[in-house]
Amino acid sequence: MTTRSWAALLLSFLACACATPKKEPPPKPFAATKWRLVMDAPPAGEAPYVRFADGRMEGFGGCSRFSARYREDSVGARAIAIGRIEIDRRLCDPAAQAAETRAVDILQSVSSYTINGDDMSMSGSGGTLKFRAPSGSLTGTRWKGVVGSGVDEAATPYLEFAEGRLAGFTGCNMLSGAWHLEENEVKVGPLVTTKRGCPGAGGEMEKRVLGVLNERTRFSREGSKLVATSPAGERLEFDEIK
Repeated sequence: MTTRSWAALLLSFLACACATPKKEPPPKPFAATKWRLVMDAPPAGEAPYVRFADGRMEGFGGCSRFSARYREDSVGARAIAIGRIEIDRRLCDPAAQAAETRAVDILQSVSSYTINGDDMSMSGSGGTLKFRAPSGSLTGTRWKGVVGSGVDEAATPYLEFAEGRLAGFTGCNMLSGAWHLEENEVKVGPLVTTKRGCPGAGGEMEKRVLGVLNERTRFSREGSKLVATSPAGERLEFDEIK
C-alpha cells in the first residue's frame, strides 16, 4: 500500500472516531438517597418514602415498613431491578392500606427511572410512581462552624451528615450520633462525645456547641448557611464545605 493510501485510510478512521457519539455518563447513584412518594391525597402522619443504601432499599408505605435488594445499571441506561419486597403488614385505615398496596405493587414492577433535580419517576409494567427528594436534604453534606475572629482553626467546630448518622467536632472533642427527618424537620441525637479536656478557646467553643446541639435543636437553611437553633433561641451558623 502506498504512503498516500495509508494517509487516506488514517483520515477515514479519524473521521469515524470523531463521529462516534459520546456515551451518557452514569446516572446519579441511589446510595444514601431518600425520596418521598408524591401522592394526590397523602395519609396523615409520616409520609411514605423510599431510602436507598448500597444495594439495599427500605421504606414506609403509609402503614407498613418494607425492604428489598436492588440492582442499578452502571452504564447510564437508567435501568433498575428490585428484588422481592418484604413488607411488615400492619392494619391501618382502609384507604391508606389500599394506597400502600398499590404503591408497593408498582414499586415491585419498576424497571427504569428518571431523575430531574429533586424529582424522580420510577416506571414498570405496573405503572409509574413519582418521588421528590426531601426539602433541604443534608445527607452527604459537611459544614464548618462560623466563628468569631480570634478563634484558632483547631478550635473550629464542624458537622458531617451521612445517611442517618451525624459526626463532627465540638472545638475540643469528636461527636457522633444519629439524625433523621421528622415531618421535614431535622432531628439529632442522642449525641456522644469523646472526653478530652481542652482549656482556652477549644473548651469555650465546646460549651457553646453542646449548649445548642440536642434532641430539641431546630435546623434550617438560611441562604447558603445551615443554622442550628436551640429551644432557648441560641444559634450556631455553619458554612458548607464543598
